[in-house]
Amino acid sequence: MARPQLEFIPTGDSKALIFKIDRDVWPVYHYHPEFDILLSLKDHAGEFISGDHVGSLKKGTLFMNGPNIPHAVHSGKADERDWASPSLAVIQFSRKSLGEELLSKNELQPIREFLDEAKFGFEFSGEAAITGAELILEMEHQSPLERLMQLLKVLQFFAETGEKHSLASPAYSPSLREENISRLDEVLTYLQQHKTETLTLERVAAVAKMSPKSFCRFFKSNTGKTLIEYLHELKIGEACRLLLEDDRPISDVAFDCGFQNLSNFNRRFRQIKNTTPREFRRSIPIDPREQSMPLPK
Repeated sequence: MARPQLEFIPTGDSKALIFKIDRDVWPVYHYHPEFDILLSLKDHAGEFISGDHVGSLKKGTLFMNGPNIPHAVHSGKADERDWASPSLAVIQFSRKSLGEELLSKNELQPIREFLDEAKFGFEFSGEAAITGAELILEMEHQSPLERLMQLLKVLQFFAETGEKHSLASPAYSPSLREENISRLDEVLTYLQQHKTETLTLERVAAVAKMSPKSFCRFFKSNTGKTLIEYLHELKIGEACRLLLEDDRPISDVAFDCGFQNLSNFNRRFRQIKNTTPREFRRSIPIDPREQSMPLPK
């Protein structure tokens, strides 16, 4: 398998966004701090990876990759490198490049909240994918200022549509009360750091300085999940990363992620990912030879 490469994207202080039409897909498994919006312009009969999610790449596929989420796109057809038949429309930007001060304005609250939700990525479907594609393609012949205004329009549309589903996991918590953010953040950080260990309810509740009973209510109300459900998602998310990046036997991956036996690991993996670990690994369209390709400048 392959480890993701860091890609440098020149936005930052001087440029709000990058818009481009690519004539071919970029199969290198990589990541960057910016959001990616990718629209497939033809039927690649291939796949895309976003974190631990593998989706189909066909004409009209529209997805948004979250910051620092490893991703790649893979065509099932030969690379045509033909400008008459371009492959992808791509928009890249970050909160920093748009400007945190601008995003803090009341008028941009829907966009600000959407970007918070989009940290693990979204795929858009149905009419949302069709309308989103039309808005994105209008940017091809726009000036830089028009493209910035159009991006805000695209993000507002994405924020308002219900035809989207999350990509990478685990557990985004959209309904936190202000007074709980600090405490929950401390707990989630602890769980992330100790996810492969055997954790008890009492041990985690002590991190929150709460009784086990009170902690159960607190955690469920703020994440929508029980502690056990959340821990299983963390462990399976780590397992997906290892399956993507490592060739070791599946049993080794299971034990490294804190599962005591392989049958339990397989059962939980199928429950959360709707596939088996072996099928998930086979579905990954990453060729290690592609990792020697230089990333675009």
